[in-house]
Amino acid sequence: MPIYEYICNICEIGFEVFHKSYKNQRSVECSTCSSEDVTKQISKVSFKLGGPTSSSDDYFADTSNIGKNVENTFSSHGIDMPDSIRRTIDGARGGKMPDGLDI
Repeated sequence: MPIYEYICNICEIGFEVFHKSYKNQRSVECSTCSSEDVTKQISKVSFKLGGPTSSSDDYFADTSNIGKNVENTFSSHGIDMPDSIRRTIDGARGGKMPDGLDI
């Protein structure tokens, strides 16, 4: 399930959009001003190596671990985490799906 980052060419706000698949992508509009004049950004990627029996599968069963890598990455680079990311992580820890996740 791909996650794409966009920036609005009108209000210049960045946002993410989750898509069900690479092939079937819906049109994208800015989450702030609803403009369709947006540009896809190049993002870093990450993935997990290992099979379905990997010992790390239980890691995310502990909800406090959700977003921990993101928090550590911002911290290790000395960058303040944007409030929108903080709200998404806190929501996920509380069981709320991120806005824009169309599954």
